[in-house]
Amino acid sequence: MKGLEFKSFKILETKADDSGNLMITGYGAVFNNVDAGNDVIQKGAFAETLTERLGRIAFCYQHDIWNPIGKIQSIYEDEKGLKLEVMISAAEDDIQTKIKEEILKEMSIGYRVIDAKDEIRNGVNCRVLTKISLYEVSLVTIAMNPLAMIEGMKSEDRENFIEKEFNRLIAIVKNENLNFELMKLKGLTLSVLAQEKTEPPKEETTLKADEILKLLNS
Repeated sequence: MKGLEFKSFKILETKADDSGNLMITGYGAVFNNVDAGNDVIQKGAFAETLTERLGRIAFCYQHDIWNPIGKIQSIYEDEKGLKLEVMISAAEDDIQTKIKEEILKEMSIGYRVIDAKDEIRNGVNCRVLTKISLYEVSLVTIAMNPLAMIEGMKSEDRENFIEKEFNRLIAIVKNENLNFELMKLKGLTLSVLAQEKTEPPKEETTLKADEILKLLNS
């Protein structure tokens, strides 16, 4: 799972059945829109992975591949994007309740970019993803990778949030080398945030998922 990227989208519809399962419908990706990371997913990007990995794409909770919570019933590309229907297991009472209460209302895909090209769209330099290998879809709390840019928080709140997210990732990552790199990165990040309190930088310090993944892969 090393080097995966993540994107999140809203759940569109929920429907319970007689067996206690909960069906949810939504989009894992929307084509041809520029996202916050200046990425654009091109229609057809999932075509090969949906053939090669169909039946082996997991549906998880918070991108924890060891915690599957449902089964993908259908997944396909339509004119809008990557649409899927998922059966949430009857064993997941707590998660089902939070979905119904709209506490959990977003899905995120975990994928690897196989092919991409650079383009300028509406004056913005974009990375157009033309071929993607899809590994899992997750039900998530937050609309982006927990290590993506964090903004709009007080410094203390941001520091606590980042520390908790590092601890969560360290707990679920099974690779010792990656765990060690995450712990080092956690210490470095918290030290930078602590320094901001006494020496505010000229520009807001942000954490971006791609920068962290580069460190983990180095």
